[in-house]
Amino acid sequence: MSDEDLENSKNKVQQKKNYLEKVLHKILIESCFVFNHKFSNKICIFIILSAIVWIVLFILFDQAALPGGAYFSLWILIIFSHILGFICELVKMPSLLGMLITGILFKNVPKLSIIGNSIYSATSSLLRNVAFCVILCRAGLSLDLDKLKTMKFKILKFSIIPCLFESIIFAFIAVLVLKLSFKWALLMGFVISGVSPAVVVPGFVIASSCIDNIIAITGHSLMIGIVFNKGEVWWTLVQCPLQILAGVLFGILVAFFLNIIRLDHKISKVSLRFTVLFLVAMIAALGFKKINFATAGPLAVLTLVIVSKIVWQRVDEYQDLDKENILLNVKNLDDLFSKIWSIIFLPLLFSLIGNEIDFGKLSPKTLGLQLAVLAIAIVFRLIASFFSVYFEKNMCFREKIFLCITWIPKATVQAAVGSIALDLAKLYQLPTQIPTDILNIAVLSIVATAPVGTILISLSASKLLHNEQSSARSSA
Repeated sequence: MSDEDLENSKNKVQQKKNYLEKVLHKILIESCFVFNHKFSNKICIFIILSAIVWIVLFILFDQAALPGGAYFSLWILIIFSHILGFICELVKMPSLLGMLITGILFKNVPKLSIIGNSIYSATSSLLRNVAFCVILCRAGLSLDLDKLKTMKFKILKFSIIPCLFESIIFAFIAVLVLKLSFKWALLMGFVISGVSPAVVVPGFVIASSCIDNIIAITGHSLMIGIVFNKGEVWWTLVQCPLQILAGVLFGILVAFFLNIIRLDHKISKVSLRFTVLFLVAMIAALGFKKINFATAGPLAVLTLVIVSKIVWQRVDEYQDLDKENILLNVKNLDDLFSKIWSIIFLPLLFSLIGNEIDFGKLSPKTLGLQLAVLAIAIVFRLIASFFSVYFEKNMCFREKIFLCITWIPKATVQAAVGSIALDLAKLYQLPTQIPTDILNIAVLSIVATAPVGTILISLSASKLLHNEQSSARSSA
C-alpha cells in the first residue's frame, strides 16, 4: 500500500470518528431537553441521586428499605420535603414551610400515614439530635467575632433584650392563660424566642440573630435541666452551674487538644477539621445527654466550635497564611456544614418535627390560646427590639422599624428544640401533655411567623429602606 493510500485511509477513519462524535453530541447534548435546560437538569440529577440512595438503602437494609420499612419512610420524607420545599420557594415562601407540611401530611393523611407511623420514635429523636448538632456548629461558625468586638454593645442590646423580654413575657402570660407552672412556661418561652431573619440589613443583625439564638438555646437547656431534675431543690441549684461549667470546660479543653495534635494530614485541612468537629460535637451533645447532663451538651458544642474557630485561625496565622486564606478556610468549613444541612438535615429536621404532630390529639381551644399568647409575646418582642435600637443615631426611623420586622420569623431553633422536652418525657416515662403542648406551639410559631414574616419583609423592604441595600439571606 502506497503512502497516499495509507493517508487516505487515515483520513476516512478520522472522518468516521468525527461523524460519530457529532451524532453522539446531537443525541446526548443538543437533542436532549434534560441536558439543555438548567431546571430540567436539576430534576434529572435529583431523580438519579434519589434512585441511587434508595438502591444503596435496599442493598444495606433489605426489607427496611421497602414500603412500610423505616428507611424507606425516611427516604420518602426527604424526597417529598425537597419537592414541597421547592414549590414553596416558587411562591416566595420559605422552603422549610413545605418540609414541615410534608411531615404533617405523612402523619395525618389516611393511607399516607403508613409512612409517618413506620418511623421509630427513637430513630426520629436521634436524627433530630444530630440535626441539632449541625445547627449548633453553624451557629458557632457564623458568629462574626470581629464584628462582635467592634459593635459589641449594639449587637448585645439588639439580641439579649428582645430575646429575654419575649421569653419572660411569654412565661408570665402562659402562666395566666395556659395555666402552666412558671418553670414550664419559661421553658416554652425560650423555645419560641429564637429568630430566623430572612432579610438582613444592616450586617450587624446577622451577628445579633446568632447571639439571640445562642441565648435561646442556652436558656432552653438550663430550663430543661431544671424541669427534668429528679433530685431535691438544692441539688437543682447546684447541678445547673455544674452542668454549665462542665459544658464550657469540655468545649475549651477539646478545642485546645485539637490544636495540640495539629490536624494536618494528606486530606484537605478543611475537610479534616469538618469531620473532627462534627464527630466531636455529636459526642458532646449525645454523650452529655446519655449521662443526664442535658444542659451541658449544647453549651459544650457551642464552646467547642467557637474556641476551635479562634484556635484554628491562630494556627493558620502561625503557618504564615495570609488573611484572605485564613478567612477562606473558615468560610469553606462553614460551607461544608451548610451543604449537609440544606441537603440532608434541613428536610429531615422539619419533616420529622411535622411528623410528631397528631391532629387527632390537638385541641382547637388550646391551639387558639397558644396562638394568642404567641402573638402577644411577639408584639412585646417588637417593642423591645425597637427600643433596643431607638437611640442609635446612625439609623433613621424607617430602618429601625424594618429591623423590628426582621425579628418576626421563627423556624430553625423552634424545630431543633421544640421536641426535646417530649423526647425526655418519653425517656423518663413522665406525663407528656405539657411537652406535647411545647412541641405544638413550636410548630405553630413556625407556621404562623415564617410566611407572615417573609411577606412583611418583602413588602416593607422597598418602602422602609432607601439608603441601605438589602440582601436576601437564608437562615435555615
